Amino acid sequence: MLGQFFRRGGFGLALLVAVQSTSEADNTYDKLESGPMIGYATMAEVLIWVQTTGPAKVQIKYWHKGDPATKWLTEPIRTKNDTAFVAKCLADKVRSDASYDYEVWIDGGKVTPRFRDGYREGGPIPLEFSTPKNWRFREEGHRVFDFSIGFGSCAYINQEGGYDRLGGKPYGGGYEIFESIYEKDPDLFIWLGDNVYLRESDWSSRTGIFQRWTHDRSLPHLRGLLASTPNYAIWDDHDYGPNNAGWEFWNKDQTAEAFSLFFGNPSAGLPGTPGIFSFFNYGDANFYLLDNRTYRDGPEHLKPFDRERDMLGKEQVDWLVSSLKYRQGQSTDGWTPSYPSNFNIICVGNPVLADPRTDDSYRMFDEEWQYLMDRIMEEGIDGVVFLSGDVHFSEVNVLELKGGGQPGKPGKAGLKGKTYRFIEFTCSPLTSGASSGSNKNETRLDIFPGKMDQIKERNFATLAFSGPLDDRKMTIKYFDTEGELLNQKEDAAEGIVTDASVISASWLKAPRRK
Repeated sequence: MLGQFFRRGGFGLALLVAVQSTSEADNTYDKLESGPMIGYATMAEVLIWVQTTGPAKVQIKYWHKGDPATKWLTEPIRTKNDTAFVAKCLADKVRSDASYDYEVWIDGGKVTPRFRDGYREGGPIPLEFSTPKNWRFREEGHRVFDFSIGFGSCAYINQEGGYDRLGGKPYGGGYEIFESIYEKDPDLFIWLGDNVYLRESDWSSRTGIFQRWTHDRSLPHLRGLLASTPNYAIWDDHDYGPNNAGWEFWNKDQTAEAFSLFFGNPSAGLPGTPGIFSFFNYGDANFYLLDNRTYRDGPEHLKPFDRERDMLGKEQVDWLVSSLKYRQGQSTDGWTPSYPSNFNIICVGNPVLADPRTDDSYRMFDEEWQYLMDRIMEEGIDGVVFLSGDVHFSEVNVLELKGGGQPGKPGKAGLKGKTYRFIEFTCSPLTSGASSGSNKNETRLDIFPGKMDQIKERNFATLAFSGPLDDRKMTIKYFDTEGELLNQKEDAAEGIVTDASVISASWLKAPRRK
């Protein structure tokens, strides 16, 4: 049935979005549906994602920036109906701390992707990627490098032809935000869920799921960001299935297949523990991409009879804590691993620290939330930072918990009387409709000028990591659709953030036993 859908022009609307004007086209451009997109990037290989309009042979040609004398060609991949004509090409001749230019070749012809008409004159997109620096044990004092990430959630792309809501204002808009992100030039971008909005006409079939993903990925405004920035992702309910769906969703295997197919994360789940959760490192930050849907119990009124409700599931929580502990710096018992990091960035679709509780908050899953926080405190994990989305507004939350000195007793973990501090950056929405959170929130940290303490419009964020290894800092910046800074410090030069927008690694260090 999927092949019939493709052959009958089921992607016709997506093609209208993706195919550029005649003046822009070359002889193979009509074979490119969407992409290229940079997926994960390591010191030894980089994934480059391409989607074609039909069966085709795809390869990537790449070389050291400024030195085209030696070029490498990835292994050819033939795109097929049953995988939505997606090719994932591996550039495996790279080395660490290097920059590369690349080209896309389809059926033996070079394709020249271009910006959309109306942006940068529709000119050719600079196709380039870089690999992370191998800095540990290589420079005096383990001199780390500065870098920045971008992130956001809730990207609704309108679709005509009887798919979207009837009447009224379209739910999606402001697609220029993706070009604003591109202009900020982050070293990587993290999609924090609701990256695509599956509707009832989509989630009930593999054909519908692939069609919706293809439509959204073909958006011309995305081209620059995808082609030059490593993209990582988690999901939330709308790219998983129905609104607020959990483990009971009958078609989650197919939506998981599509998620992994249309993104380029380094892994998905563990043997024996399915899901889309994963891990990657960049500089002195470890990133944990969590799955808040595969093991999630449904709404509170459907609470299980024999246990408390889960959001992540015990196996995933234990994996997270074990991974955090393994990569921890100086632990509470004095053990130091080879690869400590200043920041542990935990990416999850739902807000984690925000108060008061709502159906969208992890804190509604009382026992599991407490179990996770207790274990993090008991292990003395430093630099815990949560990134979240979902709620259609943005804010910063800080939670301080006092250690109870009674390991194993819920709410009493950690060193007695010592303060454990956690921070969360919530960023939502990118292009879907905006709303606002509660006026009363005891954990909210006001980083904005004037009376504003949260963002109630479309926005994205960047997080910059800078400074020497022993005095590392994060700087959070929130931007509107046009790229204007929203936490601009009053009476300061343009681009200077409020004082509360700069957070030191030492401020997030866990207490230690003497």
